[in-house]
Amino acid sequence: MADWRNVGNWHWKERNCLEWAKQYFKETLAEIEVSDNSGYSARVTSVDSVEGDVDLNVRKGRLIAIYDVEIKLSWLASKKENDGAEDDSLSGNITIPEVAHDTDDYIYDITATDSSSSKLPLKDFVRRRLTPEITKAFKGFTDVLKEKNGADMFIAEKDGGVNAPGVVETEPTKAPKEEKHADTSGAASAGGSSAVSVAKTKSATFATVSIDQTVELKCSADDLFAILTDPQRVSVWTRAPAEVQPKEGTTFKLFGGHIEGKMTKIKPGKLLEQTWRVASWPADHYSNVSFELEQLSSSTRLVLKQTGVPFNEENATKANWDRYYWNGIKGTFGTNRLPFTPPPYKMSASSMPNAADWATTSDILESVQYTVDSAERAANPRRNLRKRKTRRRTTNNNSYFPHANYAFWTIGTASAAAVTIAAAMYYINS
Repeated sequence: MADWRNVGNWHWKERNCLEWAKQYFKETLAEIEVSDNSGYSARVTSVDSVEGDVDLNVRKGRLIAIYDVEIKLSWLASKKENDGAEDDSLSGNITIPEVAHDTDDYIYDITATDSSSSKLPLKDFVRRRLTPEITKAFKGFTDVLKEKNGADMFIAEKDGGVNAPGVVETEPTKAPKEEKHADTSGAASAGGSSAVSVAKTKSATFATVSIDQTVELKCSADDLFAILTDPQRVSVWTRAPAEVQPKEGTTFKLFGGHIEGKMTKIKPGKLLEQTWRVASWPADHYSNVSFELEQLSSSTRLVLKQTGVPFNEENATKANWDRYYWNGIKGTFGTNRLPFTPPPYKMSASSMPNAADWATTSDILESVQYTVDSAERAANPRRNLRKRKTRRRTTNNNSYFPHANYAFWTIGTASAAAVTIAAAMYYINS
C-alpha cells in the first residue's frame, strides 16, 4: 500500500523492478520472429540474461523510470527451398550492451556459431530484419513499466495525494532512432543495405553486398562526365596523378593506384560503367560500378550503383565515396554552388575548323560594325540624310567629296603619262 506519510507524493520513493523486467523481456522478446518471400526466416529462441538496474521512483508528484540493463539473446535463422524443405540454418547470439531510459540508439553485437562465407546471408538477414523488431519491443518498455509497477506507489487523491492511480503523470518517451549494429566481422551496416551474395576468386570465397547512392551537383551532365573521365580534371579533385581515358576498354588508376579498374561502357553525358576495386581487396576481385547522369534544370543528378563490394568493406566503401569522390569534386570545382562552362571535349577533332577558316579579329569587328550601321540606317534614313547635307554645307574640304579627289588624281596621272610618252618619242626620233 502507499505510504500515507508521503503526502502529495512529494518525497522520494523508490522500487526495484529488475526481477519484473527480466520476466517481461523473456516473455516479450522470445516471441519475435520474422520471414520474407525468399525463404529466409529468423527468430529469438531465448533471453539468456538481463543484468543491470531497473528502478521506479516517485518524486515531487512525478513517476520516474530509471533503468540501464544489458540483454543477451539467442537466435536461429534458416532458409527454405521452394518445396518447403530446410536448406540451411545458423544460430548465434545477440548482445545489446545498453538498454536505458535515456537512450533510444541501440547497438547490436551479433555473433554466429559458424563464420563461413556460405552462412553470411543468414547472419545478414538477422541483422537487417530481426534487430529492428527487437527495437520495436524496447519502445514501449517505459510505459509498461510505469503502468504495471507504479499505480500503488501513489497515494490516492481521496487520501491526500495529487494523482489517482489511473492518471499518473509520467515523462514522455522518445521515438527510437535507427539502431546501430556492431558486427564482430567488422561490417557495421547502415539502413537500406542489400542482400548478401557470395563471390569466388582463385584465392578466396567471400560474401559481397551492393551499394546505392544518389548525389546532386550544380553543373551540367557533360561537365560532370568530364570531371569523372578527363585525366586533367580527375588529377585535380583526386590531388594525385590519374591514369584515365574516356574510352571503352581502357584501364584506369586513381589516388596513386589505390583505386583501379576498366572502362566497360561509356555514353558521354549520360552513363559510365566500370569495373572497380580497392588495392586492399582480395586479389583479382572487381566490383561493378555504374554512374547514371540525369540533367536537371540547374544541376545534374548522379545515381551510383555498385555491386560486388566485399562484405567487410561495405561501411568503409560507402564513407569513401562521400569523402573522396563527392566531397572532393564539390570542394575542388564548387559544384555545390555555381555551374561552370561546358567542357572542350564536346568538339571532336574531325569537326574542328582549320586555322585558315577562322575569321580574323578585325574581320569580325568590321562585320559587326557594318551590321550595326546598316541597322541604324534602316531604322532612321532621314536622320542619315540630314547628316550628309549638314556635312557638305559646313566645309569645302575636298576630303568630304571622294569623287572630286578621284578626278584630280586621274587628271594628274594622265598628264604625267603624256609628258613621259612625249619625251620618250623625242629621244627615239632623234
